[in-house]
Amino acid sequence: MADHDFAGLRCSDVLELAGSFVLGALPSEEADAVRRHLASCPEAHAEITELGGVIPALLESIEVVPPPAGLKARILATAAAEQRAGAAPPSSSAQDLAAGERRPIGRPTLGSDVAQAPRGRFDLGALFRRPIWAGVAAAALVLAVALGTWNLQLRSQVDGLTAYRNGVVQVLDEAARPGAQLAVLVAPNSAPGPTGLAAVDADGRVGMVMRDLAPTTGTQVYTAWLIGSEGTPVPIGEFKVDDSGTASFTTAHPSMGPGVTVALSLEPQAGAKTPTTVVAAGAAQGQSS
Repeated sequence: MADHDFAGLRCSDVLELAGSFVLGALPSEEADAVRRHLASCPEAHAEITELGGVIPALLESIEVVPPPAGLKARILATAAAEQRAGAAPPSSSAQDLAAGERRPIGRPTLGSDVAQAPRGRFDLGALFRRPIWAGVAAAALVLAVALGTWNLQLRSQVDGLTAYRNGVVQVLDEAARPGAQLAVLVAPNSAPGPTGLAAVDADGRVGMVMRDLAPTTGTQVYTAWLIGSEGTPVPIGEFKVDDSGTASFTTAHPSMGPGVTVALSLEPQAGAKTPTTVVAAGAAQGQSS
C-alpha cells in the first residue's frame, strides 16, 4: 500500500490510529483529520472496516452480569494509581511544544517497538503501550477479573438453587408415598436462618433438603436428628456443606412412628450424641393431618 499524505496524515499514521479511531477514543481534532484522510485517500484502508466489524462482535459476545457494588470506584482508583506509577518526566519534545512549537497533527512520535511493526498490519499491542492507554488498560484488566469473579459467583448461586429445586422435588415425591410424613424445617424461634423440607417414609427412610446453610469448615459437620414422642434426639446421619449453602441428605433408619420431629444441628466434629447447636427443626405430619 502506498503511503499517501492527506489532511496532515500519512496512510501509515492512519494505520496506527485505526484502533483508537474505531473505539472513538481519539481527540476530536485528530479524529477529524483521520476522516478527511479517508475521504481523500485512494487507498481502501481495510483496517478501519475490519476493526469496525470485529469490535462490536467482541462486545456482543460478552455475557452481561450485574457488577458488584463499589466496582466503579475500585476501577477508577486502580487506573489513577497506574497512571501515577507510570508517569514519566516530560521529554524535550514535550517541553518544546509547551514553549510554543507546533508539530503537524497526526505525525505521532512512535516508539521503536511500534516503528518496527509491519506496515501492513495493525499492532493493537502498540496502541495499548501508549501512555494515554496505560491506565485504561490496567482498569480494563481489573474490570475483566472482577466481572469474571462475579460471574462465577452468580453461576455458583444458580447451581445451588438448581440443586435445591431438585432436592425439593425428590423430598415431595417421597412425602407423597402412603404412610409418609413431611416436615417443614425452619430456624428456632422463627429467626432468619436455614430452611428446608424432610420426608419420613413409613419404613423410616428420611430424605432432607436444606438451603441457606453456613458452609462447614475444618471438622464441622451437620447432623440430622429424629426426636420421637419420648423426646430423645437420635442422630441419623451427618454431612458437610460447601459455599452454595445447599444440601440434600438421604438415610435409612428404623421407623419411630408418627409425629416425629426432624432437626438439624451444626456440630464441631462428627459423632455427636446430643445436639450442640440446632439450626432448623420441624414436626413431621402425615398427608391426612
